[in-house]
Amino acid sequence: MIRAFITDWGSVLMRTADIRPRLAWERRLNLFPGDLADLFFQSQAWERAQLGEISLAEVWAELALRLKLGKSELAALSQDFWRGDRLDQELVALIRRLRQLGLRTALLSNHASNLPELLSSLGLSDLFDVKVVSALEGVRKPDPLIYQRVLERLGVEPAEAFFVDDLKGNVVAAQRLGMTGVRFRGIAHLRRALASAGLPVGIPLPHPLPSIRAVIFDWGGVLAPLTFLQRTHEWEERLGLAGGALDRVLWGREWKQLEVGAISSEAYDLHVARSLGLPDREAVQRFYQEYYADDPLDERVLATARALRSRYRVALLTNAFPGHAEVVQKRYGFDPRAEFDVYVNSAEVGLAKPDPAIYQLVLDRLGVRPEEAVLLDDLVRNTDAAQALGMHAIVFTDAEADLRELAGMLDHPIPLDWEGRAAASVAAPPGQGTRSDRRL
Repeated sequence: MIRAFITDWGSVLMRTADIRPRLAWERRLNLFPGDLADLFFQSQAWERAQLGEISLAEVWAELALRLKLGKSELAALSQDFWRGDRLDQELVALIRRLRQLGLRTALLSNHASNLPELLSSLGLSDLFDVKVVSALEGVRKPDPLIYQRVLERLGVEPAEAFFVDDLKGNVVAAQRLGMTGVRFRGIAHLRRALASAGLPVGIPLPHPLPSIRAVIFDWGGVLAPLTFLQRTHEWEERLGLAGGALDRVLWGREWKQLEVGAISSEAYDLHVARSLGLPDREAVQRFYQEYYADDPLDERVLATARALRSRYRVALLTNAFPGHAEVVQKRYGFDPRAEFDVYVNSAEVGLAKPDPAIYQLVLDRLGVRPEEAVLLDDLVRNTDAAQALGMHAIVFTDAEADLRELAGMLDHPIPLDWEGRAAASVAAPPGQGTRSDRRL
């Protein structure tokens, strides 16, 4: 029986919904989009701050030295850096509901020592029975010691605790101790997980939105379910890599450059070859063929897009590599440029989600306003950005549940037989296949 709910802070309760303040500084400092967050959160200074060895102010001072910022510039940057962050009020309400149900609640965060003060300033001091902050403990997740401390202070056994965090490694560590661990993938997914754990939290019915005129689909994680990621650990062992190394190679800074067309596919492949110890691009291509072999197409989602096209404008918006549409056509047997009213590939337009500019671009091409569109995307940061712009969004985690939520938002059935085929009343375009070759 679950008696306690434990949540992370950053990227769960508090999330960066609007990256424009950081983007403005990145342009000013001649940095690549996303560099500021990496410079801050992946720095040794931030690691030390999370262990209580230095203060948050000292982290900023170290960053100022690296970026050669003066005192006034640093003060402005340190304010703007957090300006796009938003507190998830729906999650706050859910935690208060769990307290009403009699659960003990805790915050368990890898953070600098200022977090309790921040909670107080936001009026959240009474939200948690226990607050465990790494900087105040001298230990951080995924070290089992910090989980044991929060359990002891809550007065519960591991099997009685439900833990949510945005990082897979932290969730796995909790599960190994016997806790119910769930990776945060949006409030709807969390509610379903809590209900599965036997908690009567309720799953609200979707609110009908008669103003919707367009539906925007993501590719990776929506149309293609990314099942190959389940084999990442296996591949790390095969390649002699440390845990997490393959993700850093494939989806790190070079990928971010590739997906906006800042580097060529050849340059990206050479980066992969160097990082994985492969001799040449030919070996890299063989690796891709094997690694991405288990990469099916979700026919239910494709059938949904086809069914909706008779009533709505339908778009595919993807952070992808150059030539993505051609690779999809070759492997899956359909042309996404023809399949959707609008096809926007980040590598072709030089913009990537969650930059609001790419959402505005697809909205303009669809000819709709933000409030007239709904986005289906598997990443919370992308749906947060869409909602900040005024769009509706569904964090896509389970095809049947999320497509039914979409049907509820549209306030009419989507005519599908749920076996991946369009119903007889909706004719699918001829000659459509089932497979693709893709990276993300």
